[in-house]
Amino acid sequence: MDPRQQNEQRLMMVTSIIQQLMNTRMHKLFKNFTISTSEFSLLNHFSHKPARSWTISELVEVMEMNQPGITKLVASLIAKSALTAEVDEFDKRKRHLTITKQGLQLCAEVMQKLQPDVSRCFSDWQ
Repeated sequence: MDPRQQNEQRLMMVTSIIQQLMNTRMHKLFKNFTISTSEFSLLNHFSHKPARSWTISELVEVMEMNQPGITKLVASLIAKSALTAEVDEFDKRKRHLTITKQGLQLCAEVMQKLQPDVSRCFSDWQ
């Protein structure tokens, strides 16, 4: 194996370890929140461009999740008044989803609660 391949394998191993540690930590932190890590990921996606609407199909593609999973998350966030859904005027099967002010506030609150933990992760960085 050449040095580049060795570095690539090492990098994959290290990022996998980091991902596992972060997932474990996030699940512990989210036990105290009103939304799950998956709901937060979806809500956070909406928060970057709050005026933009998304369809389930578009979310499936960008979030790299299956349609039933996205649909379940969307339904939960609509029930929590974090997202709204408007039926497409031309295709009644399609809904346009947007984040609400309450959804933006919820996302900001979760980010604020996560900040001490995030800061601790990077405390040794210059």
